[in-house]
Amino acid sequence: MPVFKRVFGMDQRVGPAWPASVDPVGRDVHHYQDGLTSLEYMIDGAPELRPLIVLQSLEMCSWPTEIFCRTANSAGFRVISIRRPGFGANSPLTDLDAQASLIRNFIGEMGLEDVVLVGLGCSNPICERVTLSGDSRVTFSVFSNCAFNYDQMGEFQPEWIAKALEQALTSPAGGRLSLMALKSSWGVFGQTWVFENLWRKSLGDIAFLRNNSELMSEAISMLQARLDVPTFMFELANALIDDPILSDGCFRDVPAITVSGTETTSSWKTGVEHEAERLGLPPVAYLSSGDMSVIYQSADEFFSVLTDAL
Repeated sequence: MPVFKRVFGMDQRVGPAWPASVDPVGRDVHHYQDGLTSLEYMIDGAPELRPLIVLQSLEMCSWPTEIFCRTANSAGFRVISIRRPGFGANSPLTDLDAQASLIRNFIGEMGLEDVVLVGLGCSNPICERVTLSGDSRVTFSVFSNCAFNYDQMGEFQPEWIAKALEQALTSPAGGRLSLMALKSSWGVFGQTWVFENLWRKSLGDIAFLRNNSELMSEAISMLQARLDVPTFMFELANALIDDPILSDGCFRDVPAITVSGTETTSSWKTGVEHEAERLGLPPVAYLSSGDMSVIYQSADEFFSVLTDAL
């Protein structure tokens, strides 16, 4: 929840204000307010196209590329990219169920039907909760670059990043120290240095980082100025701590697919494949380029896999 302050000693209260996000490509970024919580979002595509909602995450907090949106439009989808609480101009909301309710309220207020919902990395637990809520407006879900309950700490390279993430989950003090270290690294070594190290196992991710410098610069600048300790810890916990909602067979007979990249490690593939099978999901669909950025870097393949699955 946002931290409030009194105004001139009166009972009126105001929430903190942060700069609204912008899209370097020039698309409009909109703001959706739901009580004390909010989302930022952008839309690309004609209203008659099927809505494809992409939930941004800590590791992929950029707006979608123009190529991705054009490919989506050609495949019959209208892209709606959502920047969640704790990012951009949105106050923090470190509660999975509350964020899932916020997404559902947004879908209702926008009058959307037949929605394809896409989770990216740390946003997958929210995508999972919306999917399992039985909301009839969401008719298909995509879990991209997800771990489910696979212990992925050993996957992070280099070792200093793994240790920083592990420390961040120990306590608020550990989260503060790790976040300070990451933000200091951005300041000392340049904006993309942390991402270049974290994404170095995937040539596609590095290509995405370099070929979409304006989008990534906006996203990283937002993280530098905006990311706070509670949101940082919440996002990491979403990916790195077992989620009790993921019971055996919970997605059996649920229209959904899991997408990952061939450029990830063999141990990751094995772990996520076992998890997908345990949860009752179809076999993981692998795209040829990208890992963190896989649906953007392999847009043609992604929409081919998606349309075949629908």
